[in-house]
Amino acid sequence: MADLITEAVAARLRAVGAHAVPEDLYAAAGSTFYERLVGSDRAEIREVLALARKTEGPILDLAAGSGRLTIPLVRSGRRVIALDLSADMLALVRHVLPGESAVECVVADMRDFTLARRFRLVILGATSLTLLNGEDRAALYAAVRRHLAPGGLFAFTLAGAIAEAELRVTRTEKIWVPGPDGAERYLFSQQIEDDGSARLVNWLRADDLVPGGRVTVFTSRLQVLGLDEICREIADAGFEEPNVSPVRSPQGAEIVMVTTSAVSSTTIAADDAVA
Repeated sequence: MADLITEAVAARLRAVGAHAVPEDLYAAAGSTFYERLVGSDRAEIREVLALARKTEGPILDLAAGSGRLTIPLVRSGRRVIALDLSADMLALVRHVLPGESAVECVVADMRDFTLARRFRLVILGATSLTLLNGEDRAALYAAVRRHLAPGGLFAFTLAGAIAEAELRVTRTEKIWVPGPDGAERYLFSQQIEDDGSARLVNWLRADDLVPGGRVTVFTSRLQVLGLDEICREIADAGFEEPNVSPVRSPQGAEIVMVTTSAVSSTTIAADDAVA
């Protein structure tokens, strides 16, 4: 588990004689913390709703997580298939939308899934593409192509150029995170690895750093992706030249939305159901 802990966090733990208990940021207790971290983030929602208004039929939300995009889409009157590898994350969607017939939660891997329908809009928000390495991204692109209706849109987000540069810097800082009993101070640590192409991130509650303590450390390893690199990848995967537009973020984060369609639908069987 040591490879999941940044050097900066390991040093803080050693200084007080505490021990790390690594937890996946997207599972179990990590999913609840992740919702606290991003639940109030409104970035992308306006742009996704605008895309939805231009399309018909159900929408496929990949790596849907706790429903940051799924929930506003459903509340706008759209049917959504929320797909995520974490059942814990999807349980948070169901908590907000109990019994909601306009959402279908599917526990599956966005790199390899099969649904008996095609979609006119497939979305991948929250820069979730960075969860995947090159081989896994190629698998994702293939899965999306199999599920796009003719002329359908694939929309995803990435960090812009300035934000991308910031993601390539090792740093440690304290950040206030909202909680049910008020904001709590967390230590955020980002460690750059693999010659700058990946980053290991850790989150731990500052008050848990006590002598001899067992400290929960939420962890994730993410890729640092450039827009030009991704545009080349999706072209090689059989998608059209993408449209890139800025996302308005209340937090001021630099994010861009990439939209594209499959060059050809000939790989999709003619009798496949279109959603």
